[in-house]
Amino acid sequence: MTGCETLLPSSAFPKKAVCISLVLMLFGIAAFPCAVLAEGEDFTDTAYWNTLCTSGGVLSAAQKAQCTAYIEHISSQSSDLKRQLDDIESRRAEIASRAAYYASKTRDYQKQADQLNLDILSLNEKISVKEAEIDTKQKDIDAKQSEAEALEKKVKARIESAQESMRVNQYLDILMGANSFSDLIRIANGISDINAYDQSTYQELSELLQQLSLEKKELEETKAELDTAKQDAASKQNHMLALKYEAELIEQEYMKQEADLEAQGNRIAGDIDEIKNMMKDISNAINQIAGTAGWTYPVPGAVISAGTWSYPGGGLHLGEDFAADSGTNVYAAGNGVILKSTDGCPAGYLTNSCGYPGTTGGGNQVYLLTKIDGGLYAIKYLHLLAGSPAKQGSIVNAGDVIGRVGTSGNSSGPHCHVEIHYLGDAESMTSFAQSWNGNLFFGCGWGSDGMNHRCESGAGAPCRLRPETVFGG
Repeated sequence: MTGCETLLPSSAFPKKAVCISLVLMLFGIAAFPCAVLAEGEDFTDTAYWNTLCTSGGVLSAAQKAQCTAYIEHISSQSSDLKRQLDDIESRRAEIASRAAYYASKTRDYQKQADQLNLDILSLNEKISVKEAEIDTKQKDIDAKQSEAEALEKKVKARIESAQESMRVNQYLDILMGANSFSDLIRIANGISDINAYDQSTYQELSELLQQLSLEKKELEETKAELDTAKQDAASKQNHMLALKYEAELIEQEYMKQEADLEAQGNRIAGDIDEIKNMMKDISNAINQIAGTAGWTYPVPGAVISAGTWSYPGGGLHLGEDFAADSGTNVYAAGNGVILKSTDGCPAGYLTNSCGYPGTTGGGNQVYLLTKIDGGLYAIKYLHLLAGSPAKQGSIVNAGDVIGRVGTSGNSSGPHCHVEIHYLGDAESMTSFAQSWNGNLFFGCGWGSDGMNHRCESGAGAPCRLRPETVFGG
């Protein structure tokens, strides 16, 4: 029964009608606003996007762009998140001027994001329980409402059939004074002349209405708890996404300066006399190294998280980043010798300088001197897992495992950074290995100066070869 329904027919009682209403105040489960999708993307599965964008794994350039769009999308739905993002943007200039300082802070951001993810998971479990409780309570209320409606019809029929009895009609004025159907039942229960059968029916309906009232109250309390849990989850999600947004902005600003910061700490490989003596010892083996036809891909199955010459968010980047799970094998691109190897760096973070002697911030690293397609190349593999780099002086063949993907040194997640230096004709391998002065840029420039030594721009050997030229990406 909905709205106002006349209990007693007007034809039976001219100018008098009883209007009663049994309206259950049942609130629908609150839901987050319906998502307005960003063009080309479907962000309705927030659990998927939250996991992708806040898990701390290395993302491809395309995924980073998607996550930026996702955060902006959520911001458009939440004034609280928008306020947080606006505050972060207002500090962009300060972050840029103190990029290294802010980058060192991002180590804590992921810990906070991980904890917030756990909190949100717990809240979502609580929300699921509350929604199940609400569903059960709603079904129980619906069943009682159906029972109440059946009893109402029964009471209505009894009153209508009793209208011919003067004994009942004398009480009609009293009954018509009821303000609600509940009042009517209460008044009817107090009239002793109503027979015991009717009295029992009225009492049953009265008790049922009381139960409904109590259950409605419990339902409203449960829904209030649900709303609180949802608001808490939304608040934590907003804070988590704001942290991720700030970390991304900080990383972008740091990367704009990274190459030149790295150049300040890189000069030579370490004990050059030791390396030269080692090379003399293996000179016969070097002479026996056969040239390789074609290039072996360094990290099969990896995604390219950053390309050569620039990062997706801006900033100089002199190599190609192959992002993969920690421990993934890294392979030699061709036959050659490990010219330099550095090991012992634990998992790193942005601004970590571990890697010396070697590339400062390069973590665990390998430098492969190799002959491929008639050319001589020095290939640089950085950020390897501790304990995995091939030993200095090792003779390797194309496809040999020379390390495993890690996140050592100046790194925000597991990947292998690869740079290629073209050194000239392959026949000069032995003389180069024995006369090398230990400089790890191989005459191709550090930092921004490296852009002046690009093979694709017409620079002769030694020059920097874009890895995408041979590996793709």
